[in-house]
Amino acid sequence: MEENKTSLPKHAMTYGAIIGLTLVVYSVVLYITGLNFHKGQGIIQYAVLFGGIFMGTKAYRDKSLGGFITYGKALGMGVLISVFVGIITVFFNFIMVRYIDPGLVEKYMVIMEEQFENSRFIAEDQIDAVLEKSREAMTGVKYLPVSVLTFSFIGFIISLITSIFVKKDPNPFT
Repeated sequence: MEENKTSLPKHAMTYGAIIGLTLVVYSVVLYITGLNFHKGQGIIQYAVLFGGIFMGTKAYRDKSLGGFITYGKALGMGVLISVFVGIITVFFNFIMVRYIDPGLVEKYMVIMEEQFENSRFIAEDQIDAVLEKSREAMTGVKYLPVSVLTFSFIGFIISLITSIFVKKDPNPFT
């Protein structure tokens, strides 16, 4: 049985593109159906990301590493996959709120304002400043790298979990 050796970055890009495009299609479907502000939609996005990182890391282990992978290498693969997913989804979201439907930002602001007003953690006199910073973060080009890093951090947290299940050390006695 011949192993299919794929480089780590190429494999991560491939799975990152698959997951990223899946999330983009999901976002478009939510947008078209008007469900993009539904509270449960985030859970599905995290489930897709979790499943994609798991499958991508497992496929790398099985196809490129002969069925064995350390926890650290699995973690690295998961984070690298999430970096590529983050690039795709952040770029799509930027295009969406900047050019396709700029009115989405205002809809998000209304929802955030309601949440802030019902929160005990933000003082009423600070709500406007926080909302303005949020608006800038959604539409400003300078925030794109920060958004990708934030997405990668979420991928890191998910990869900490998936790597537990994907890691497989070789038997030292064989």
